[in-house]
Amino acid sequence: MSLPCALASLPAQSAPAAGLAGDFTASIGQAGNQLQLQLACRDDSHCMLTTVFSAPGAPAQPYRQQLDQVRLLQDSGEATAALQFAIRHQDDSALPPDLAEAMARLKPALAAKPAIRQCWDLNAPQAGYMLACSLSGIPAGAAPLYLFGSLQADGQQGFQRYVIYPLSRQQ
Repeated sequence: MSLPCALASLPAQSAPAAGLAGDFTASIGQAGNQLQLQLACRDDSHCMLTTVFSAPGAPAQPYRQQLDQVRLLQDSGEATAALQFAIRHQDDSALPPDLAEAMARLKPALAAKPAIRQCWDLNAPQAGYMLACSLSGIPAGAAPLYLFGSLQADGQQGFQRYVIYPLSRQQ
């Protein structure tokens, strides 16, 4: 069998994981009361995370974090547990507005019962606080990368340990 035929016969979840290089974005909230995230990575070890909060009466100022200690996560146990919790609790009601929006954006991927493919620890502000993960078993057209951000109060409805935001690739 030729190499292209062999690769074509692999199940989708066996495809090699793409690296972290690229520009990824997410917007949470409505115009005037919004959080914009941009993760720009030149490779698997060096990224810039830019967050911009906009709220009525406050100037929107970008906050940039240079992330030069990004590492491939060796143990994705906590990320896996957080993803499985979100899958089980995707239909929870009465979520706080910010978590409800995150869950609504995540539901199309959760419906496919994905698994963690690969995670990078962004080491911001400390190890394990924020992860960028790719998932296997997601539907075509789903976000290529997911930002796992530590929750301030663990065990909130819908999410545990991390809130998960889909990140779209910028062209």
